[in-house]
Amino acid sequence: MVVRPINPDGSDAGDELLALDAVDSGVGDMVVVVREGWSASTTSTGSPGAAIDSAIIGVVDTVDDNA
Repeated sequence: MVVRPINPDGSDAGDELLALDAVDSGVGDMVVVVREGWSASTTSTGSPGAAIDSAIIGVVDTVDDNA
């Protein structure tokens, strides 16, 4: 899935990237992405060593900016 990094205020935070969707997210969902090999491959496939650089590992339900 193509993802667009954002800042906490929703503004763009960088270039789009391609990430394996391990959680069945949908278009327009705010997601959590890991961007390094070990966590990306282990979380998305269940075993380390897969050639995966970025993976979606969660869907964000709400953002609380009062913290």
